[in-house]
Amino acid sequence: MTDLCDFAFYQERYKGTLTEADFIRFSRRAQAFLSFATRGKSEQELFQEEKTKLALCAVTDEMAKEERTSAIQSEKAGQYSVTYQSGGRQTDCYRAASLYLEGETLYRGCGQC
Repeated sequence: MTDLCDFAFYQERYKGTLTEADFIRFSRRAQAFLSFATRGKSEQELFQEEKTKLALCAVTDEMAKEERTSAIQSEKAGQYSVTYQSGGRQTDCYRAASLYLEGETLYRGCGQC
């Protein structure tokens, strides 16, 4: 899998704030997610344009944000109780990508079910 976008694009065009090391780490996961979410369309040469790169940057930031936030939503000391956040990660990544990719590009279901 070839990288869809590089750190220079992330900094200069998208105006991202991650370090280069974090960008590389999260962008690889984000690219895999984008390939899944577009059913491979993001890997095709036709889709390797600015809006796809921007979508990749948005998903990269979303994945970095998810890792920084704790999975614990609330905690109580007396009669110990912990509430964990529900797994909205995939929804947040879809939302981030949909800011830049519209129409039939993002796969959102099973189609003709």
